[in-house]
Order: sequence, then C-alpha cells, then structure tokens
Amino acid sequence: MKNALRLFLVCAAVSPAILRAQIVLGPDDMPSAGDTMRYRTSTIPNFDGSDTGPGHTWDFSTISIQNEAADTAVAVSSTPFLYQFFFNNPILYPQTRADYALRGQSFDFQALTVQDVYDYYKNDGDGFRNVGFGATVNGLPASVQRQPVDWIYRFPLEFGDMDSSYSTYSINVPTLFTYGQQQTRRNTVDGWGTLYLPADTFDVLRVMSRLERVDTIYIDQFGFGLTFPEPETIEYKWLAQGMDQPVLQVTTVGGVPVTTRFYYQPEDISTGIASQELSGPLVWPNPASDLLHLSPTNTQALELVAPDGRVVRKLAANMHERALDVSDLPAGAYMLRAVGAMSGTRVVVMH
Repeated sequence: MKNALRLFLVCAAVSPAILRAQIVLGPDDMPSAGDTMRYRTSTIPNFDGSDTGPGHTWDFSTISIQNEAADTAVAVSSTPFLYQFFFNNPILYPQTRADYALRGQSFDFQALTVQDVYDYYKNDGDGFRNVGFGATVNGLPASVQRQPVDWIYRFPLEFGDMDSSYSTYSINVPTLFTYGQQQTRRNTVDGWGTLYLPADTFDVLRVMSRLERVDTIYIDQFGFGLTFPEPETIEYKWLAQGMDQPVLQVTTVGGVPVTTRFYYQPEDISTGIASQELSGPLVWPNPASDLLHLSPTNTQALELVAPDGRVVRKLAANMHERALDVSDLPAGAYMLRAVGAMSGTRVVVMH
C-alpha cells in the first residue's frame, strides 16, 4: 500500500496532466426522443481552430451571449406517416431506421416551397448517424434516404480516433429539377481537456469534422445539369458526457467562422418573489404548438409572458388540469413564471 501511494505521488508530481481524465463517449451521450436541447448563439471573429491537443484548456468564458434557441428530439412515430416508410421500417430499411427526428426549417424560394422538414438520426453502439430527411416539397411528401448514411461519430469515441464516411442523397422536384449532394466527412478527435464557457465548465473531447461536399442539379426544362463543389466546411465540436449535443460548436465555411452555438443554462437567480424554476420534465413539450403541459406536482399560480411583457395566459394555483393552450399565440419565445416573479422558464411557441 505504501509503495502504491508513493508511486501515485511521484506520478502526480512529474505530470499533473495524467490526473485529468480522458473521457470516452458512446450512445448514451447522444439525444433520445423527448430530449430538449437548449443553446445560445455567439460570434468568435478571431477563432483559432488549431488551438487543441491532449490535456488542453479552452477558455471561452467571455464569449458573447446572444440569441437563445432549442432543438427537441421527437419520436419517429410522431412524424408524418408517409416519411416513416423509409425511417421506421426495420424489415425493408434497417440501415435507415431512425431512433428520433429533429424538426427542420421550412422555406419558400420562388417556385419552391419546402415544409414539414424532419431530419432523422440513428444511434446505437456502432455510432451516431444522419440517415436522411423528410419534407413536403411543393405540396408533395418526400422521404430522402442517405445512401450510404452520414456517420457523424463512431463509438466508442476517444482521443486520437480518426475516421471518414461517404454519404449521398438526391431529391426530385417534379417539373423543376433534381438536386443531389455527395459528402465526405473526415473526423479527427484532436483534443481532450477542460472547456470553460460563460456559465459552465466541462471535461470534453474536441472533434474536428471536415465536410467536403459536391452539389449537382439537373434542370428538367433545359435538359442539362451542373456540378459544383461547395467551400470546405469544418465543424469544431466540444463534446461532454451526458450532454446530448456539443456543448460548444464552431462551424467555419471556407475558413471563416459562420456559426457558433454553445450550452448556457445558468442558475436562475430572481430578485423578485422566490419561485421554483420550471424545467426538464416539469414542462413539456418545449417548443410547443398546441398544449403546454405542466407537472401535476407544480401547483403554483403561473403566468405566460409574451416577448413584449404582456401576460397572455394565467393558470390558477392547484388546478387539477395543468395545461395551457398556446395554439392561437404568435410564434416566439415566451416566459412561464410564477405570478409576480421576475424570472422563470423560457418557452418557445412554434406553428
């Protein structure tokens, strides 16, 4: 026992870095259906992607805190039924049978209308991958598989790992065009250590993902196609155990940082009436489009406050039915709080 203790002390004196654990990530560290992942956005104009290595410290504690948003992982069975043929079919399509989906952005561009977008993800002991997406294109539902799939991470994920994957997909827009993309993802786990953010500190792995994409488009009306490479996209991701998504991600396109998102959920400190924060399973779903449900154990009198400060909903204390109808409210970010409190929980209304 004395010799073991002596060896431990000598090692600690010679190399303090060995006392810092290198984490290993697996499927339990990825999202599951029902998880809501909040994040903030920021900008890092002088970002240095080469700042990494073993036993490293990254200090981003002073980055600006800007817009807040959230992603909610939904059960595949709750997505449009026609999408599920490819993404919930273990017999015909086991490789693209998904474990959950994330709602994507709808958009309109001239003669093209894309709505009801869902990205589908598969997560197991082999890895975490994007298997395709579903969307309603000009009123017609379309399910688009990645064949082969995009391996975002392979498990177990640990420092020094390197891998690559090739994926492709195509989608036809009747009478207009056919669009396709080929992608090569090259992953390198190039660092581990401690990450400092404005409100949190994490033990992390740093993963650098290089994405090389080539787009193709064939225009039906003119009978010809075009092929053009995109500028290189690099995703720098800091991953922590049990956090579902990167606690920090910086994405560069052509070497220029274009998006930064990070975990930010500080302790809620109120200068008004003390209140219990409504979070996690106490309020769901979040974002909400119809009914916002609250745990029966939360018996406070509550109010929902619009972005302009107006109280748009009230719920009396100890009501048996703990739900708020938000179906007729404009989309946006609201605050759910105890009546008279200065702080509460952010609730997103989406339609």
